[in-house]
Amino acid sequence: MQIKTHNDKDFRELQVSGRLDAEWADTLQQAIEDALREGAHSLLLDLSEVVYMSSAGLGVLVRAQKQFQSIRGSFGVKDVAGPVGEVIRLTGLSKLLLWNAQIFSSSVIAPPGAVQSVSRMVYAKHADFTVYDLEPKARMDWSVIGNPARLESGQYEADDAAPTEITESTIALGLAAFTEEYTDQQTSFGEMLALAGTVAVQPAGKSQRADYQSIQGEFRPQPEMLYGIKLAGSPSHLLRFDVNQRDRSASLTDLVDEAMDAMQYEAASVVFLAETSGLVGATLRRSLTERVSGDSRFDHPEIREWLSFAPERIHANAVVAIVGVALRATAQDRYKKLMPFVRPMRSSDDLLGHFHAAVFPFQPFKKRKLDLNESVGSLFSSGQLQAVMHLLNDDRPISGAGDSEFVRGACWIGPLV
Repeated sequence: MQIKTHNDKDFRELQVSGRLDAEWADTLQQAIEDALREGAHSLLLDLSEVVYMSSAGLGVLVRAQKQFQSIRGSFGVKDVAGPVGEVIRLTGLSKLLLWNAQIFSSSVIAPPGAVQSVSRMVYAKHADFTVYDLEPKARMDWSVIGNPARLESGQYEADDAAPTEITESTIALGLAAFTEEYTDQQTSFGEMLALAGTVAVQPAGKSQRADYQSIQGEFRPQPEMLYGIKLAGSPSHLLRFDVNQRDRSASLTDLVDEAMDAMQYEAASVVFLAETSGLVGATLRRSLTERVSGDSRFDHPEIREWLSFAPERIHANAVVAIVGVALRATAQDRYKKLMPFVRPMRSSDDLLGHFHAAVFPFQPFKKRKLDLNESVGSLFSSGQLQAVMHLLNDDRPISGAGDSEFVRGACWIGPLV
């Protein structure tokens, strides 16, 4: 079997020739998944040169239709004669799979029944943003929990862990654990984020797996937080972004910088759902309840015992949910209580921030306007949470791993009160 590809922005056409049987069905499935991964939201299959199609091949077409439907995209098979057209008609799948040129052309513009959301474009240096107004006058309330000053050299005690109530509108990040008795699980505290009614935690320790709890019925997650930032409210805007064609990816710092410039915010809550080409960050190796033997956890070589760093970008081709806050250095007098919880996002800039990421296997997003709770819920309901990381920009000359980078996604942003 041979597959030829034709691209036009988010539209892709695959011309297939040969046999579409069990042996080659996986090859076509991979080509379709590659199209989704590379941002195609409309896919047309030309199967006019396919001489045989088995049930395995037909199954690939049905799965593809469901995949594109789930992201509000368009998928279809050219209305062809021959073996493929005969199989599709005899199985009663014509209405589901076949599109003629006129129907497909209109579907590329807008799928039947789609509601067009009002938006505007912002073209920045590293990414193009489609901006949707959600609640333009909304503001995000914020509070800080605990004392991050102990992170460097101090030992956290039982009284430092505070139970934190999580609701559907809570956005939070910090160090936490799923435990009601601090002394029973001292090693479980690690990187945490809360979003859309779900809390995800990466327990300290190399062998520990990331875990999560979601609101179900009357159950409400209540993680014990050592320290962190808690936000409540509704984001003011949704920004869908794609990197500029001249760039293969855009860094977290650049995306946050350009999103804040686009909205003209000095301090903001920022949430990303994005496809990543690699993450740079760290997780805890040991519990912060253990004593520091030297002057600082961050002194070399002791830092290697406390933190696990990504020496290069990891989790390529994954999907991440990122929670954080960012502010300009010019706003630090107004947000004094927040300053101990943020760090410069790059050495030569006035942008400060703190971001955590939950990592999942790749899955495509719906097109145009997204619902935050629905999108996050679909990620966690997959049961495939891989890790929770504290994101860093390692911009040291020569030896630095760099910044986390992304190819496309969505950003919910709202100004801090």
